[in-house]
Amino acid sequence: MPAIATTFIRKLNSPEKVFRYWQGPWMTCVAWLGLLLAAITPPHGTGTTVCWLKQCTGISCLGCGVTRSMSCGLRGMFAESFSYHPFGLLILALFIFTALVSVAPPLRQRVATAMQSRPVLFNGLYLAFVIAFVGFGTVRAVIEIIERASML
Repeated sequence: MPAIATTFIRKLNSPEKVFRYWQGPWMTCVAWLGLLLAAITPPHGTGTTVCWLKQCTGISCLGCGVTRSMSCGLRGMFAESFSYHPFGLLILALFIFTALVSVAPPLRQRVATAMQSRPVLFNGLYLAFVIAFVGFGTVRAVIEIIERASML
C-alpha cells in the first residue's frame, strides 16, 4: 500500500484528535459566536454583504449565505434557510449541539468517549463534511462565473 494511503488511514483511525475536531476549544468558540451572530442577524440579511470576495468580484465565497441560513433556521424558516445555503441547517445543528455539550460536563465526557471509541466514523464524517462544503462552494462559484461570462 502506498505510504500516503497508509498515513491517511492511520490518521482517519486516530482517536486522539477526533473530539478536538468536533468539540475542541476553537470549535466551541466558533459555535457560540456563530449562534450569537445568527440570533442577532435578521433572517434575510441586513442588505449589505460582509464578504470581501462577494464585494470585490460579485462571486459567492464558500460560506456566503451561511449566517442568513442559520438565522432563518433559528426562526423556523427552514425552506428559506436551505435556499440561502444548504449546509446552514446542518451547521446550525452542530453549533447548537456543541454549545450544549460545552455547558454540560457529564455530557461532554460521554460525547468524548463515544467519539474516541469510533474514530473512523467521526473523522470520516468530519472529512466528508469539509469535502462536501468546499465542493458545494466551488461548484456554486463556477456556476456564477459561467453565468457572468454568458452575460458579457
